[in-house]
Amino acid sequence: MKALPYRGAEDLSPEQHIAVRRTAAHELSRRGLIGILVYPAFILVLALATPLGSEHPIITYSVLVVTTAASLMRGLMFLHFDRFYDRYRQSWLLAYSLSIWVTGLTTGILGGTAVYYYGISWAAIVATLMIAGIGAGALTSMCMSLNTLRLYLAFMLLPAILGSLSLDANKALSMAFAYTTFLAYTLLQARNMSREYWEGLINSVRLDTETQRRLHVLTHNDPLTGLPNRGLFQDRLRQAVLDAKRRGHLVCIMSLGLDRFKNINDTLGHHAGDLLLKGIAGRLQEALREGDTISRLSGDTFALICPMATDSRHAALVAHKLLEQLEPPFVIEGLELFIAASIGITIYPQDTTNPEQLLKNAEAAMFRIKEQGGSGYEYYKADINKQAAERLKLESRLRPALERDEYVLHYQPKVELAAGKLVGFEALLRWCPDGSSPVPPNQFIPILEDTGLIVSVGEWVLRAACRQNKLWQDSGLSSITMAVNLSARQFRAPGLADLVERVLKAIGLEARWLELEITESMLMDHTPETAVTLQRLSAMGVKLSIDDFGTGYSSLAYLKRLPISVLKIDRAFVKDITSDANDRAVVQAVIAMAHNLNLRVVAEGAETPEQVSFLRNQDCDEMQGFFTSRPVPAADAQPILLDGHCKKIAGIAAASAASTRP
Repeated sequence: MKALPYRGAEDLSPEQHIAVRRTAAHELSRRGLIGILVYPAFILVLALATPLGSEHPIITYSVLVVTTAASLMRGLMFLHFDRFYDRYRQSWLLAYSLSIWVTGLTTGILGGTAVYYYGISWAAIVATLMIAGIGAGALTSMCMSLNTLRLYLAFMLLPAILGSLSLDANKALSMAFAYTTFLAYTLLQARNMSREYWEGLINSVRLDTETQRRLHVLTHNDPLTGLPNRGLFQDRLRQAVLDAKRRGHLVCIMSLGLDRFKNINDTLGHHAGDLLLKGIAGRLQEALREGDTISRLSGDTFALICPMATDSRHAALVAHKLLEQLEPPFVIEGLELFIAASIGITIYPQDTTNPEQLLKNAEAAMFRIKEQGGSGYEYYKADINKQAAERLKLESRLRPALERDEYVLHYQPKVELAAGKLVGFEALLRWCPDGSSPVPPNQFIPILEDTGLIVSVGEWVLRAACRQNKLWQDSGLSSITMAVNLSARQFRAPGLADLVERVLKAIGLEARWLELEITESMLMDHTPETAVTLQRLSAMGVKLSIDDFGTGYSSLAYLKRLPISVLKIDRAFVKDITSDANDRAVVQAVIAMAHNLNLRVVAEGAETPEQVSFLRNQDCDEMQGFFTSRPVPAADAQPILLDGHCKKIAGIAAASAASTRP
């Protein structure tokens, strides 16, 4: 097919060329419908308003019949455009052009007859106006078919020019010049209007194509990285599964989640995070083979489809390669950033044949890796989804638990090792859902942390613990310290010091009887604002202790700079101090260091007399564990507070004193 000689046509595909020509032909046919009324109306006006109809009826009414028939023919061609044009394109164009030319020629003959017989008279003027009006309208209605329009104008105006030449010399010259000038003008305008029409049509098609392309990208691709989005990924996954089923091959699906990416967004801003995501997407693409698919599913989660032949172990090699790709630092705004990832792997058809379930399996395996600390990969196992479902059920039951008053506090005593004196309790959260047995803390507290519910629940724990301590004091019992654990989210939340101050004031408890326990990992992320908060709490009189000391990123710097008063040695070091020399050395070193820094030491998890004796001999200040008491409800803790001593520790102290007598 010959290319269109207009600007922009070179950018069109062959299919678009066909579509453009069809659109123009349909528009030509549609605009020609007005001729069904215009031509007969003009001819009837000429026949009835001038002598032409009565003096030359054969010519006049023959022209009326021919133009009406040609106009009706074009109307039928429009009504059946889809049927005839798509099958007989060239024949349709020829037939339509002939009908237009016949109309132009017969109309021109009628106008030329009026000029020839009546010269410059009323009939000739009406005929001239008719020709001028029809010619001007044709410029608009036929501009999409330039050659057809040119011949139409010539057929319509040449008879008038020839008719004017038969007049007197002066009249002939003036009228022939007028008609010739009008013909030249319309031919020139026809060329300009045709070019404008075609270039506008071509440009609209190009814009439509670009719009469709952009819409396709927006619909199927991630706007930041350009990778396929979730919808396109799922479509490709279905295709990969069908292809693997036909060939008898395997398909590996991976879910890759960036570890601690939120910290980068929070500290450097979303712009830096976006730049990092683009860099990560580029590296991951470089690591894949042709035919593999990588998609960005959400903020920091990517997914991959890797068709394989028969060995599912190949997926581990791919996962290892992806992790290696992320090891070199990313330079973002002049900073070197290191990022790790967790990868969950599932295999079709070993794990499931359902494409949607395959993606869920990979995500479940990825979350398992994240729970274990991240930076690695793991194959999907059938029990992962079961655990995920159970966790989801727990979460749904946890959300209304506070309103339903399902939380309770248990209290575990803290005892001085020197003589067994009770010095305080640690308040420990327990969950007793209505109609079911209590849920272990290690099952529901991580969910509270992940969902953010720990903030409101933690405030409830603080109020309830302080209220119970004040209640014991008002009952005339000995004043003791109540220790409350702070979650990481509570610690980072603004207004912590204000919250503690409001709670103490509302309950009427002196700040010296409250101890807040924080972990080492919280302090490692400390900011100047954190230091100010701790200083405010200490200035109120609240004691601050480091819980689970030795299990995180231990640093002497924060012990020196921050107002910490107590170190709690984690139970992991205490449980084997009677049998493991390394644990004994660690405990001895921590106790010595803490005393040199004027800090008190509490050993957690002491359960046997031998452990308690060892801790006493190392001058550990306090202990907390099953040796003295398990965590108990407030009603059971009150007798312990009434007694005020642990007789078992007192017995060990007496035995130790007796053994040292000469």
